[in-house]
Amino acid sequence: MYEQNIELLREESLRLLEVEIDLLQRMKDADGVVVDEHSHEHQTFTQASIQKDLQMLRGEADKLQRLEMVLAVVGTMKAGKSTTINAIVGTEVLPNRNRPMTALPTLIRHTPGQIEPVLRLENIGPINSVVAELHELLRDPAGQQLPYELIDDKDMQSLLRLIDENQRFDNCYQGPEAIFWFLRSLNDLVRVALELGVDFPFDSYDEIHEIPAIEVEFSHLAAMPEGLGRLTLLDTPGPNEAGQQHLRKMLGEQLKNASAVLAVLDFTQLKSDADQHVRQELERIADVAQGRMFALVNKFDEKDRNSDDEAQTKRLVADSLMEGRLQHSQVFPVSSKFGDLANRARRELALNGCLPTIVGEQNAWVEDFGKAAFGMLWTSMVTNPEAVKTAANALWNASLFAAPLDQIIRKAHAGAATLAVASAAAKLADIAARLNNFLSVRDAALGKGVEELSEQINSLRNDIDRITGLEAKTRKDAERALQAIDGKMNKVFSEIRAAISAQIQEGFKAGKETEEQQPQERKRESLTGLLSMLTGAGSQRRLERRRTTYGYEFNEDTPVIKLSNREKAQEITQGIENGVREIITLNERRLVAETELILRDFHVLFEQGISTQASEIISQLNQRLNRSGFFIAIKLPPMPALSMRPSSGEVLGEVIENKQRSVRRRRRAGGLWGGICSFFETDDWGWETYSSREEYFEIDVNKVKASIEKSVADVFAGLASATVETIAKPLEASVDNFFDELRLTVESIRSDLNQSIRDKQSDQGQQQRLGELLAGFKRHVPGIQKDSDALKRDIPSAGVEVAA
Repeated sequence: MYEQNIELLREESLRLLEVEIDLLQRMKDADGVVVDEHSHEHQTFTQASIQKDLQMLRGEADKLQRLEMVLAVVGTMKAGKSTTINAIVGTEVLPNRNRPMTALPTLIRHTPGQIEPVLRLENIGPINSVVAELHELLRDPAGQQLPYELIDDKDMQSLLRLIDENQRFDNCYQGPEAIFWFLRSLNDLVRVALELGVDFPFDSYDEIHEIPAIEVEFSHLAAMPEGLGRLTLLDTPGPNEAGQQHLRKMLGEQLKNASAVLAVLDFTQLKSDADQHVRQELERIADVAQGRMFALVNKFDEKDRNSDDEAQTKRLVADSLMEGRLQHSQVFPVSSKFGDLANRARRELALNGCLPTIVGEQNAWVEDFGKAAFGMLWTSMVTNPEAVKTAANALWNASLFAAPLDQIIRKAHAGAATLAVASAAAKLADIAARLNNFLSVRDAALGKGVEELSEQINSLRNDIDRITGLEAKTRKDAERALQAIDGKMNKVFSEIRAAISAQIQEGFKAGKETEEQQPQERKRESLTGLLSMLTGAGSQRRLERRRTTYGYEFNEDTPVIKLSNREKAQEITQGIENGVREIITLNERRLVAETELILRDFHVLFEQGISTQASEIISQLNQRLNRSGFFIAIKLPPMPALSMRPSSGEVLGEVIENKQRSVRRRRRAGGLWGGICSFFETDDWGWETYSSREEYFEIDVNKVKASIEKSVADVFAGLASATVETIAKPLEASVDNFFDELRLTVESIRSDLNQSIRDKQSDQGQQQRLGELLAGFKRHVPGIQKDSDALKRDIPSAGVEVAA
């Protein structure tokens, strides 16, 4: 129903645009109606300004016709985001790898007729500068060298050759293999740059037109009418991918402006330990993409008889993970793997009539398709085109992709239409109001004497002076109000910062076991397990362990934790980060709620004060001119949420130290005696001691605390400047815009009256013809104004404000 309604509004917008464009064009061409602007005057319409209005309205009509739909795709780690995008497109355009693959956001644009995908990145210069810098760094024998694991990575070899030979990336790549190579190399380049301390130029890619774009025909859209609009996917970096923090602002803006947002989740990990981190990221996205978000629960093909079914999965995601931010109908369990394989098979049949031959790694997907579609009989069945066609259709149905794809594209279409209609309606209503003022003043003025018109002009000049005086007073009021806001904000910041610090410190006091004590404690627990179960002590112990904020029990007397492998050290630090992030998230909600309350109270009082005084001037103006109510509303921008959530890597920095220690070990002695003792398995004879160097990893809890405290301090230091950026500057801009608009409107009426005096200098016949033209144009305005205002009222909320 929503989609049907917005389509009707789109058609109405196009009709009104056609009517208004026709009226403006006829006014522009009519002799004497719209003239060139005179010095020191600002007529409502001039030959130059009306041409700009016509161009703007035609642009709005073009946007409504094209409907550029952007579907932003976000995904948790290893959820299968690339496979999902390939399934939506209907062909493989993004490579699949087990590690993060989206260092930069990438656009994938539906381009009818473009069968082979083409990637373009016009802004390739900053990336090639990194290649040149790495080349100089690595060729210096005394310089920093790459670690062995990167040199040994077979996927990295072609990039390392490119750097070694000081080659450059191209700005265009055609075909899947070339595109895969470029995207893989780009992500590996980020890894190499970060490893060697070279800054990757993320700032050069913080605008949507600066990022890579792939153009290809989406097979599912090939048969759809072009009037539906043009669909573009935005592949975004995940929360743990390198560079994501540098692009957070741009991604936030894109998520706000996206027609719809698609979150890809991993069915097999919905109840994992990472659940809290996933929830926080999804909550952040859902808050930005209000009402336009869908969740695809991928890997549903891995469901077994003990797993949640489709209805249970929908409830888990909508009610638990998303805490009611999504409806059950917005959650879709799917298999992107099945969808992707089915699409690739159907595409090969359509292009070549059969599946390609597997040659080594080339076309290895055919084996995946065969096993998924035919099981053990796959080798004999994949050569049968009819069997492949039937199996591909069955696999597509089993992927459960058809329903969400249809709903999401329709929602994206409706979202794009809503934004386009809202933009057009705002501009239609604005021009209709200006038309009403312009034609009413010019038409009525023809029947007035020059002396009366001069009196009105002088009165309007006085109105402008009063507006200037009110503006000066408003600025002083705004300064006082901002001082009051600043005091209240600082009080809230101090209270919340103290609460965060206290809660973070409490997390380190959750347990008393050191890393060395934990294995012995587990042995004791196993020996007393039966008694613990009988008394309930074990249950309580496990409950307390689950309550540990950071997932590890720290001992205040042993601040340095020593571990034998980096993975365990990273697990501990990740647990701390997740715990700190949860504490910050909970307090962030309080911060946002309290700051919004302060700003809402200020907004109401400030707007009421300024509107009351401004409306007195407008009311007197309207009474003098004997016109219908002339209304301008102040529009202070909404207060953006002040985000306290630091991005990944900003909380702890590098707090794991790699060290070596000398350890004494025992081994069997050599020779005959050692062999005899080994044969009889003696515990004391035939052993010798030796020393060796052993690598270990050290986490200094005090350094961790200091790093967290610095991170929190930096956040709150930034809030002071954020207050200036998000409150003071927008308020100042709003006051400027309000008074500029008010002054310009009054000045336009004054200039129109000046033109009316010049009209009266022409002969009677010319004045009569001008009067007939003005009256004829004026007859169309009430209908346009009424329909434009109704269109504005009927637009469903799209979660954005659209200015005229």
